[in-house]
Amino acid sequence: MSEKPPGFEEYTPSRLEWLAVMLNSYVHYTYDTLKMDYGVEGLFIPNGDGKTLILKIRYFADASLELVEGFSENVKTFALQIAKGHKWDSWLKIHTKFEPIDRPSEN
Repeated sequence: MSEKPPGFEEYTPSRLEWLAVMLNSYVHYTYDTLKMDYGVEGLFIPNGDGKTLILKIRYFADASLELVEGFSENVKTFALQIAKGHKWDSWLKIHTKFEPIDRPSEN
């Protein structure tokens, strides 16, 4: 019997991993304009404790903090609504990490 290539190995993601993948696809699709104009992008990363997602928000340092905070609140609210639909809201925690970045220079 031959071994399966690495991409075909069976794997069952945790609920937290599944939620992070789904939320990341939504965030990147819905907020694409904010990324182009202000560098705002969010990424959900499962924390090692099995119940916490880290919402890492990167944005151009010159972006409005009101815009970035509004993005953060909207994304967290959506994530909690999805979790509630799966009855996972009782254990899910979301922590936010903000990371300002320099705007790329135009050459």
